[in-house]
Amino acid sequence: MPLDFNHHIIQEFRANQGRVGGPFEGARLLLLTTTGAHSGARHTVPLGYLHEGGGRLIVIASAGGAAHHPAWYHNLRADPRVTVETGVFTIEAEAIVLQGEERDQIFARAVEADPGWADYESKSGRVLPVVALRPLSGSFPDLPEGDVLKAIHDAFRRELALIRTEATASGPRLGAQLRINCLTVCGGLHHHHSTESDQLFPYLRDRHPELDNVLDRLHAEHTTLARLLDDLQALLSGEPADLPAELDRLITEIEAHLSYEERHLIPLLNALPPRSEDHLNVTRLPTTPDDCASVAAEMRALAVHTPPLPADADLTPALVHTGGIPGRWVNATTSSARQAGVTLYVHGGGFEHTQPQLEPLMAYSLSRATRRPVFKTEQRLAPAHPYPAALDDVTTVYRSLLDQDIPANRIILSGESSGATLVLSALLALRQAGTPLPGAAVAVSPLTDLTLSSPSLDANDGQDVVSRSVVEHIVTQYLAGAPAGRAPQSPLHGDLHGLPPLLLVAGTSEVLLDDSRRFAAAAASAGVDVTLDMYEDMPHAFHAVVMSDNPLPIAATFLRRVSDWVDSAPSRP
Repeated sequence: MPLDFNHHIIQEFRANQGRVGGPFEGARLLLLTTTGAHSGARHTVPLGYLHEGGGRLIVIASAGGAAHHPAWYHNLRADPRVTVETGVFTIEAEAIVLQGEERDQIFARAVEADPGWADYESKSGRVLPVVALRPLSGSFPDLPEGDVLKAIHDAFRRELALIRTEATASGPRLGAQLRINCLTVCGGLHHHHSTESDQLFPYLRDRHPELDNVLDRLHAEHTTLARLLDDLQALLSGEPADLPAELDRLITEIEAHLSYEERHLIPLLNALPPRSEDHLNVTRLPTTPDDCASVAAEMRALAVHTPPLPADADLTPALVHTGGIPGRWVNATTSSARQAGVTLYVHGGGFEHTQPQLEPLMAYSLSRATRRPVFKTEQRLAPAHPYPAALDDVTTVYRSLLDQDIPANRIILSGESSGATLVLSALLALRQAGTPLPGAAVAVSPLTDLTLSSPSLDANDGQDVVSRSVVEHIVTQYLAGAPAGRAPQSPLHGDLHGLPPLLLVAGTSEVLLDDSRRFAAAAASAGVDVTLDMYEDMPHAFHAVVMSDNPLPIAATFLRRVSDWVDSAPSRP
C-alpha cells in the first residue's frame, strides 16, 4: 500500500479506537510497529490479522501478492520485539515466524476463511510467511476510564458483528477459523466480565455505595451471560446448524447488558480521578466463620468479665491538664506526651453510655499501636447532655493539648462507634474555628450520616449486633431536636476539604458499613488521604476484642494495621 494511504489509515485507526472506513471497514485490523533492520527507525503499518488460541494474533506477509516480502517482515526478522495496537490496547509482543506443519495448518485455516490468501500466494510466486504475535505486556489508552470501558465494549461489538456475518456466510459447515473466532470472543468476554466483577465493581462500590443495586444487577447479568457463553462453546464442539440463531440470542443479551452498564457507569468512571491520583485506599480483610464465631463469643465474654489492665500501663503521665474535661491517661510506652505526642481516644456507647472498666484497656491497646500516651475522654452523655455537649468536650481537650505545646501534627484522634462520629465531627468543628488540625484520625464503625440514609442500615439489619431501631433511638437522644442533615453533628454533610489523613475501619456485616464507605468516598473526592479497612463479615465495633486477656488473631491484625498506618500516614505540616 502507498505510504500516504497507510498514513491516513493509521491516523483514522488511532483517532477512532480501531474503527476505520473505506476498503478496511469491518475488517480485523491492527497496527504493527517494527524497528527498521538497517535504519533503526520505528515503522508502523496497518495489517489484517487472524485470531489464534493462547492470545496470539496471526499476520501474513502477503504484501498484496507482491513478489517480495514486505519491509515489516524483514524488520521483525532482525528484531522480533514489536508493538501491536488493537484500537483499545497497546501491546508489546514477540514476533514468531511459524515454520513447517504449524505454518501450513494456520495458513490453510486462513484460506478456508478467505480464499483471497491463496490468490495472493499464487500471484506472488512465493510461500507467504505466517507470523504469530505473542503478547508480552499491554496497556490501556490514555483516556478517562469511562471512555476506555466504551472502547472495550465497542471492540466486542465489532467482533461479534463480524462473527455473525461470518456465521451467516458459512452456511451449515463451521470453518476452523470461525470456530476459533467464536471461542476467542467467548474467552474475551469471560475475562472482561470476571475482571469487572472481581476488580472494577468492588472499586466502584467503595466510592459509590449508591451503585450497589446497579452493580448487583450487572453481576447477575454476568452470571447469565457466562451460561450463554458456555452454551455457545459447547455448541461449537459439533457442527451447529443453528449457530446464527444462537449468536443472535447471545448478541441481543450482550448489547442490552453493555448499554445498561454504559448508561450507569461511564459518567461516574469519567468523573473519577486517575487511579494514580486516587486518595482512597481500600483493603478488604478476609475472615473465616471461625473468626466470626470467636469474635461474637469474645464480645459476649467482655460484657460480663473485665480483664485486668496490664501491669506496665503508666496511668500518671506528666501531662495532666485537659481543659477541665475528666478522663484518664494510659501509657503503654516509655515516652512522654511531649516526646511522642498524644492519642486522644473518644469512647463509644451510642452517645449515652460508658464502660469505665473496659475503656482503659482500649486506651492501652491504642497506646501500643500508636506508640504514644493516650488520653481517654469522659465526655458528657445524652440524653442529659445532648449535642453539642460531647463534641465541645472533645474539642476542649484537644485545644488543651495544643496549649501545652503538643504539636498538632503529633496528635491522633481516635474513636469507635459514636466516639468515631465525635472524632470526625471534631475535625470539622476545629477546622471551622481555625484551630490547627491533628496529624491523623482513626474512626472505627462511625455513624456519619445522621439522616440515616445509608442502605446498609436496612440491608444488614438483623446481621449485626446493632439494629436500625437502635441507631434511630441513639440519633434521637443525641440530637434532641438539632438538624440531622447538617455538619458537624452529621460529618458526611460537611465540607471535607483539608482534613488530615484518615483511617476508617468497618465490618461488612454492620448496619453502619455504608456510613464508613460513603464518608471515605466523599473525603477522598475532597482530596483527603483516606484508608478504608473493611473486615469481611465482622459486626459493629468488632475491634473490641483487642481488650481480651488472650486477643484473637483478628485483634492482632487490627492493631498491626493501625500501627502500620500511623507509620505511613502523610504528616501534616
